[in-house]
Amino acid sequence: MDDKPCYCRNPQCILYSRMAPYVRLKFRGWHRHGARLRRQVCTMLASARTGTAYAGIRTDAPPYLRGATALAEGRRIRATERLLSVGKDTVNRWLPVLGAHCQNVARYCFRHLHVLDGQWDELWTCIAKKEARLTPLEKRATIAGDDWVCIACSPVDTLVLAWVVGKRTPGSARQLVSQL
Repeated sequence: MDDKPCYCRNPQCILYSRMAPYVRLKFRGWHRHGARLRRQVCTMLASARTGTAYAGIRTDAPPYLRGATALAEGRRIRATERLLSVGKDTVNRWLPVLGAHCQNVARYCFRHLHVLDGQWDELWTCIAKKEARLTPLEKRATIAGDDWVCIACSPVDTLVLAWVVGKRTPGSARQLVSQL
């Protein structure tokens, strides 16, 4: 078992945020097919799944991994449900966990990029109705109507650097620039 990504999450511990082997972890047992480790300094239990895409998931690992693969390849929720013989709500609970983990991995991998060329583009779309056909109540709710997707990309690297979804305002432009 690889304990290198394990770290102390206790803010009161003197080794807070330090990773193994400095935290001095000792194997404590198994919980839901995942190793549990005890920190020898603050004596708190740690899961080897913390910080992974499997953190907080109660489904066994093999069906979860097959489901994550199926969803990443573009299978629909109902198809994944039938494929794995799990409930639709179970698959729906996996999506935010997988999305958050993918976002963290992308943030980690896409830092300190050396981009030589960048472009900014806007895509128009409407939600439910076009802006001209909205009633005054619908305009006030700002749920329906015209929306814009502002995208900053690097055509040389074929990489989307940042995007913002919203109205076509200077605030959206500032938000996109701040993300870059």
